[in-house]
Amino acid sequence: MSEINNQTENSECGFCVNKYCELIDSSIHNILLRPENDVLTYDILDTEKSKTNKLLALKEKQRQMKVGEIWQEVLGNYNGCVNLKIGHETGLDILSHTKKFAIELKNRTNTDNASSKKSNLDKLAKFKKHNPDYVCIYANINADTEKKTLQGSIKKLLHDGVEIDHQIGYEFLKFILGNDTDLIIDYVKNTIDKYI
Repeated sequence: MSEINNQTENSECGFCVNKYCELIDSSIHNILLRPENDVLTYDILDTEKSKTNKLLALKEKQRQMKVGEIWQEVLGNYNGCVNLKIGHETGLDILSHTKKFAIELKNRTNTDNASSKKSNLDKLAKFKKHNPDYVCIYANINADTEKKTLQGSIKKLLHDGVEIDHQIGYEFLKFILGNDTDLIIDYVKNTIDKYI
């Protein structure tokens, strides 16, 4: 946090890291403290053991969804980015008109099944066709291993006749957060720890 306090503004565009961190702190707090569902769907074959396991699985699924939402807040509120939230006409997650990119964001490379991934790439391709000067990115925060996540990667995909970037891990985070990447990752980790 002391490193963040030593930084005030990015003079290029008036972005204030301290104000950004206050916003992120509040967003993370609100997301993590939101009540969770603990009602299980009924199964005639349920036992006490299976109900305990189903409840653990439900809690983990809800935690993963909250982490995904936290990443969308963290990246969608950073310098020039807009968090499109749910229900935006594009169906995408993050947009930057100043840096000219549009993002469909997933926490992990295995979050989307094949049909969901195709649907998400379709949304990006549609946006790219209407906005050819924008970089359209299908992004995954985490790969399946620590090494692949920390190494990161950027690949070009051709989908529906347009080029889409597939960015994974640290390379993607650096694309959005630039020189603030490590600082913000640490800040988000510490903030999550503070509220759980």
